[in-house]
Amino acid sequence: MRKNRSMSTWMKLCLWMAGLLLAPVLHAEPLPLDEAELAQVSGRDGIGFAVHLEINSAPIYGLDIDSRLTAGFTVDGLKTYLVALNPGGIIDLFAMALNLRTRPDGGDYIDVTLPFFVGVQDFGVRALSAQTDPRAPITNSYGQFLLNGHASMQGHLYLWAQ
Repeated sequence: MRKNRSMSTWMKLCLWMAGLLLAPVLHAEPLPLDEAELAQVSGRDGIGFAVHLEINSAPIYGLDIDSRLTAGFTVDGLKTYLVALNPGGIIDLFAMALNLRTRPDGGDYIDVTLPFFVGVQDFGVRALSAQTDPRAPITNSYGQFLLNGHASMQGHLYLWAQ
């Protein structure tokens, strides 16, 4: 028990000393930059980010929901609906970056790197049907479309104003 108490005291002393050393840095005021100085600021590799997106993922976890996407069509006076039941799933996108760059002509553009890793789990629709009542239970399904797996991408998406 004595050993734990002395270790705790040692940790407190180290944290206190680190606080004394960092105090001037932590209390420094931000300095405003003029336009020329701001133009020289560079993030090197831009802003890196990853995405974990779950859309209507309840069926994956065994929960019962009734979420639908519908599109209505009128053919020969009969209104028919295409119904996609419980669209969604899980998508993971890793190793993407967002950069602001300057073209040779001086214009700016946004450079978005495509994700190195794309993973999907049960992404798609659980049932696809054509029926006259979009709220009616789906009794005749054309099947389901679910993606599972992963892929790798490379490349960039460039966006600029015209």
